Formats: sequence, structure tokens, C-alpha cells
Amino acid sequence: MKMLTKKAVVIAMMLSPIMSTVVVADEATLSQRIDRLERIVQGQGLVSLLGRVDQQQNEIQKLRGENETLRHELESMKKQQRELYLDLDQRLQGQVAASTQSPAVMSQNNQAASIDSAVNDTELESIEQAIKTQQPDTAPVAVENGEAAYQSALQILRSGQYEQAVAALAAFPTQYPQSSYLPNAYYWQGEANYVLRHFEQAIAAFQTVIDKYPASTKVPDCMLKQGFSQYELGNVDAAKLILNNVMQQYQNTSAAKLAKVRLDRIKEETR
Repeated sequence: MKMLTKKAVVIAMMLSPIMSTVVVADEATLSQRIDRLERIVQGQGLVSLLGRVDQQQNEIQKLRGENETLRHELESMKKQQRELYLDLDQRLQGQVAASTQSPAVMSQNNQAASIDSAVNDTELESIEQAIKTQQPDTAPVAVENGEAAYQSALQILRSGQYEQAVAALAAFPTQYPQSSYLPNAYYWQGEANYVLRHFEQAIAAFQTVIDKYPASTKVPDCMLKQGFSQYELGNVDAAKLILNNVMQQYQNTSAAKLAKVRLDRIKEETR
């Protein structure tokens, strides 16, 4: 019995280093595997993180680009709006100078001037009497012509109340269907709509002048502004066609010169 116990002790002592070595080897292998797994996990996390960073940077760049585009478009719209106001103001100033006197008053003044140059002092009394007798007839004509309503609408337009001006000018043809101011009323209705960026309504008002009053001095400007309006609506080919027609049909006019300027700008913007 004692011999068996001794043998067991000896065997155990012999196996102990071997088992210890096996355990140590297993622990080392396990530790290496854990380290490798940790490196893999950490590497994947870093790649994922870097990917998210790159994605966010791309999104920021995209937003910056969109912001720059919007800022450019806003500046462009502001510039166009200033040009519209300046153009309208210049045209209104010219209208003020041209319409200081009504047609009836201008006719009377011209008539009086021509008569004064053709008569002597002995006829002055009879001429004055003739002018006096004409006055009762001219007053109703001025009222029927709608001069006061037309000038009132222009004053609203000059004050910058464009919506109200459009309403007043749109009502004018119904109120004064025989007025000599009708071509101008339609023209300024188109100009007011143009400033408001109601381009389709502007085109319609300008077309009324072109169709109904082809002899009006406003026709070249109406065609010019139709070209501008078509371009603002994105109809580039239609705009070019109209502006070229203005240059061909009304050479050496301010409308033709402005048409050329706008055509040159369109070429630059559409390159």
C-alpha cells in the first residue's frame, strides 16, 4: 500500500510540469486570440468612425456649396430688382416730362400760338373771344378722356404701390374705353407687373398695346419688355427672338440698344 502511494506521488510530480506547461500554453494562445480580436474590433470601429467623419465632411461641403449658390441667386435677384426699379423710375420720369400738359391743353396752346403769329393787334380781341368760347367744350373732353384718373394711377405707381397701381391701371380701360391714354395705361400696367415679377401678366398687357395700338410709340418698349419677361420665365429662345426683332424693326432707338445689351448679357449667362 505504501508503495502505491509513493508511485502516485512520483507520477503526480512528473505530470505537474507537463500540465503546467499545457495550461500556460493555452492561456498564451487565448490571450493572443483576445488581443487579435480586440485589434480587429478596434480597427473596424476606427474605420467606421473615419467613414462617418468623411461622410459628415462631404455633407458639410455640399451644404456650403448649396449655401453659396443660394447666396449668389439672392444677390442676382437683388441686382435684378434694383435694375427693375431704376428702369421703371427712369421711364416714369420721362413720362412726367411728356405728360405735364394734357392733350387738350397742348392743342389749345399750339392753336393759340399759331394764331398769335398770324394776326395783328386789331384781331387780338376776337381771338381771345374765340378761345373763351372753346373752353366749355374742351373741359368735358378732358374729363371724358380720363386724364385725371390716368395721372392718379401714375402717381400711385411712382409712390411704389405697385399692386394698387396695377388695379387702377387695369380698371382704366373699362372706365374710359375711348381715352387716348389707353396705350399708355396698358403699357404701365405691364411695367408694374414686371416689377412685381408677374411676368405672364406683364406680357399680356404689353401684347395688348402691340395688337390694339400698333402706331403707339410704346410698341418698341412693349416688345423689349416682353423679351425681358420671357427670359425671366426661362424661355431663353423666345426672349432672343423677340429682342432680335426689336433690334431689326426699331434700329437706332433706345429700345434696340437695350435689346442688344440684354442679348449680350444672355450670351454671357448661358455660356
